[in-house]
Amino acid sequence: MWTRILTIVFSCCALAVGVAQSQTGPNRSPDPKGGSSADAHDSHPALRPPFKWWGIDKYKQELKLTNDQSTEIEKVFQASMERLRVDKDDMDRAQTSFSQLMERPWAGEREFARAVDQLELARYNVSKERTLMLVHIHRILTPDQRKGLEAIRKRNDAERNADKNGDKNRQH
Repeated sequence: MWTRILTIVFSCCALAVGVAQSQTGPNRSPDPKGGSSADAHDSHPALRPPFKWWGIDKYKQELKLTNDQSTEIEKVFQASMERLRVDKDDMDRAQTSFSQLMERPWAGEREFARAVDQLELARYNVSKERTLMLVHIHRILTPDQRKGLEAIRKRNDAERNADKNGDKNRQH
């Protein structure tokens, strides 16, 4: 039985570390549809600021984004960011609780199950809010603007990948 419990605990830890690295790691690329930000009081390393493409003239012109659309997207973004900050704080607290529980090998399976449930629910809430924000932004754009935004994202990803590969080549 202890073998099963330890296997579950180590699996959860590996998953938690993987998710944390994917959320805060240095290789995380900016999302042109908006992203998350960290508050100054956050105990984790600062995440990159969100990429607010709807406020950049170059992209507004390329997408033929109207001032009304830009303003509406900003309102959606600001409302979502408030909720995301709360959700992120909840997730950080759940992660801290789980990490503290991991330091107590005598903790029971029920306690671990509760901590995992809280942590996964907090992650779900962050993901859900971000996805809903993107859906709301998606609805503001025309089909042509959505296609253009996808083209911008692909172009930015390709440029970022080229920069990474250039950095790797210079290091060798």
